[in-house]
Amino acid sequence: MSSSSQSSAAESVLERVQGISALAAMAEVRKAIQWFRDQESRFTQWQVEVARIPAPPFGEQARSEWLAEKFSSLGLVDVHRDAIGNVLGMRPGIQAGAVSLSAHLDTVFPAATPLDIRRQGRKLCGPGISDNAAGIVALLALAMACREFRLPHDASLVFIGNVGEEGEGDLRGMRYVFSTSRWREGILSSVVLDGAGADTVIAEALGSRRFEIVMRGPGGHSWSDFGAPNPIVAMARAIHGFSDTHIPSSPKTTVNVGVIAGGTSVNSIPESASIRVDIRSSSAAEIDRLETELRRMVEHAVQAELAHSEPPRLAH
Repeated sequence: MSSSSQSSAAESVLERVQGISALAAMAEVRKAIQWFRDQESRFTQWQVEVARIPAPPFGEQARSEWLAEKFSSLGLVDVHRDAIGNVLGMRPGIQAGAVSLSAHLDTVFPAATPLDIRRQGRKLCGPGISDNAAGIVALLALAMACREFRLPHDASLVFIGNVGEEGEGDLRGMRYVFSTSRWREGILSSVVLDGAGADTVIAEALGSRRFEIVMRGPGGHSWSDFGAPNPIVAMARAIHGFSDTHIPSSPKTTVNVGVIAGGTSVNSIPESASIRVDIRSSSAAEIDRLETELRRMVEHAVQAELAHSEPPRLAH
């Protein structure tokens, strides 16, 4: 970066900091901040309540019903659950278009996980208390503030408790909102509330693409059928090859092989092997590149395993 570019970037950051400082100094903003502090006990109660409702991916209904009741009590209109299970409520604006405010309903914990929510001093502890009970309560706090202060807004505000953010949910809730629901063309901007931290704002989109890869073979006995193609060995080749793929630090990009399965016993050649892979990046081009590389490595691994396998023995 040239010195002039660095200077311009520094000036831009300084302008933003000064703008935020001026905003924070306004009497109305200070009053609003104090109002949020005064509501802390209510917000804490909501956070404990919602965290005690199990909500694994595909099991969010009880939590969605809780949120729908809260949306209605805070004056949102058109409160409903859509076809996939998202909970929506709205504050109508005076112009076309909308801003979505969303928090995901599900947690990473299986349905049978004991939800022992407890307090340690001023801290709340327990499964899902941050991710994403904190986000859900922040969503409710904003809806409550809009009602309390009668905040004017030109665009409509769409409050969304979305399902399927974690794991096997594969972002199905937000995929539905932006591809199938009546809001897919109307939402102009989105604010996503997730987790406990209030010190970071992420102002760029993160793409995620997930794959399940299954390899199958004839199977057989480890002794009598030795030489038959082995799906686990082929899958290991694919994982090894893909792990050597260049992953840039900027734009930030990640890959993860999160699940691997296959085989039934130590003395049998497996009939199948599978893996699940997660690719994430703020760059669509990087996601496309890594998908292409993953597919190339899988194809290469299959061909390499077939080349190393012996033809089936024929009985005489």
